[in-house]
Amino acid sequence: MSQALMERTPQEIVDRARSAQLHADAYRSLLERSGICMASVDLTLRIEEANEQFRRDLGGSGDIVGRELFDFLGLDTQPHLRRQFVGLVEGRCERIAERVLGVRAGNYLLPAQLTAVSVRDRSPVVSSLVVMLQWDESAPRTARHKVLTDLDARILQGVAMGMSTVNLAAKLYLSRQGVEYHVATMMKKLKAPNRAALVSRAYSMGVLNAGTWPPQVSPEFIK
Repeated sequence: MSQALMERTPQEIVDRARSAQLHADAYRSLLERSGICMASVDLTLRIEEANEQFRRDLGGSGDIVGRELFDFLGLDTQPHLRRQFVGLVEGRCERIAERVLGVRAGNYLLPAQLTAVSVRDRSPVVSSLVVMLQWDESAPRTARHKVLTDLDARILQGVAMGMSTVNLAAKLYLSRQGVEYHVATMMKKLKAPNRAALVSRAYSMGVLNAGTWPPQVSPEFIK
């Protein structure tokens, strides 16, 4: 975020919070019963207020006000999404719609559709943002813990690139049997019947970062 946004006076912070609260209340009154998680965030992406659904699904018993929105999102989506939020804050776009991984209160990851809209308080300047999350409850839940070794991650990245067992073995100084052993272990961990399904599952669970080439395993899944 720009330094100007970080240098607000206490009164400006209070005024912005009050204004954002009014808009967030209006959104919540419309969507409170829809099952959609909603939060109002300031221009530094810290949560000012959230509805009960957001608090229950993402906060659990902890206080979420004042925490950064990205505390509740998986690491793989953050660099790309942060750039989009900068455009939203600066008024270069009015809306963001992205597929993300949310960190649910039970400390597991679940895919969701994130929508964020800018709010203006009777001026052309953006005063706050409203963020909504719609969960894909049919998707598999991924425990938020380290499931791959560094070698597993490098092999998975190679498989996602279409590399053969022979090529992977030569690149990583392993035997063919060693490569096959690690692939089979990952297939068992991710409940995938073959290599194609392994890559597909890895992307759907957020193990492989979406939108990057060459493929990269998210650091939060590496031991």
